[in-house]
Amino acid sequence: MSSLPIKLEVGQTVGDYEILSLLGRGGMGKVFKVRNLISDRIEAMKVLLPDTEGAPEVAERFAREIKLVATLEHPNIALLRTALRVGSQVLMIMEYVEGNSLEQLQSQKLDCKQAVQFMVQVLSALSYAHRRGVVHRDVKPSNILVRADDSVKLTDFGIASRAGDLKLTGAGMALGSLYYMSPEQVKALPFDARSDIYSAGVTLYEIVTGRRPIQGDSLHAIMTAHLQETPVPPIQLAPKISPELSSIIEHSLEKAPENRFQTAEDFRTALLKVYPEVHSHGAVTAPFLNHSPVPAVQPAATPSPASTQSFDPALLETARKNLATYIGPMAKVIVNRAAKNARSRQDLYEKLAAEIPSPGDRQTFLRSLPL
Repeated sequence: MSSLPIKLEVGQTVGDYEILSLLGRGGMGKVFKVRNLISDRIEAMKVLLPDTEGAPEVAERFAREIKLVATLEHPNIALLRTALRVGSQVLMIMEYVEGNSLEQLQSQKLDCKQAVQFMVQVLSALSYAHRRGVVHRDVKPSNILVRADDSVKLTDFGIASRAGDLKLTGAGMALGSLYYMSPEQVKALPFDARSDIYSAGVTLYEIVTGRRPIQGDSLHAIMTAHLQETPVPPIQLAPKISPELSSIIEHSLEKAPENRFQTAEDFRTALLKVYPEVHSHGAVTAPFLNHSPVPAVQPAATPSPASTQSFDPALLETARKNLATYIGPMAKVIVNRAAKNARSRQDLYEKLAAEIPSPGDRQTFLRSLPL
């Protein structure tokens, strides 16, 4: 079998799939509407563009997307059906979502209730993903699909990452769609789930006002605005917006992550207090959201032996402060997690040091901790 990539075209059959139409194309790949010849089910097929397949970072990102989406099963997330290899190509078979993106629906001038109804579902999906340690990092209207029954599907986890995984972006690189990036993403700083909250806030602002909160006529101007400019309150652009909703959106757009909603569930709950009637209109709750709020970057739970060691709170606080120097606000979650699993003080130190990318910084961190 040839190792050359197959040129995929409408009308072609690949494996058990007939390509029906092209659904979309991005910088990394194409998405086709396909029909499974055995089950007759309509699916979506995502494939890397031929000129990107040889790029290691793109191939790695695509492989990560497959593995991450395979761990997510939620009514408001487009599901991964399967992945397969054909020749030298890896194909990703996704749930086909028939509907329009929020980007397409914006021309219809959604009312506030509709906008909140859609965003509550997006936040349901994000809350679920965040509890499993997955941060989307590219929440925007074009990645939110709305079906005829007003149910929402969050799509395109192409640059999603496990919370704490700093290897994907590389030094100084900021991924995502610039208008929707959080300030910490713009600066290529360590990220956590609160970046998604900012992006969701930008999206909600845009669909209720018809204008993005961040404006700029160049990349530099847009980046500077994310970092320095306070958006005009939504209520000033659209008087139909209630003061309560305007305030919620403004809170989601705080520059500092610690000043925003700390979890997607907090954001969702605030919206439902203003619009409790949308609760039954497609927004999924049980069993996915029938729980108390969790930390913003709570990683996926994994069974582990009960810790036999109890650590001095002062020691843990010192560890948190020192670790934050190297990895930012995620330090608190990482220290708490390590303390639950560590068998000894030395084991704790080693687990924490392993989270620091630089060998030199790891040694400095270890020396900073009390004996």
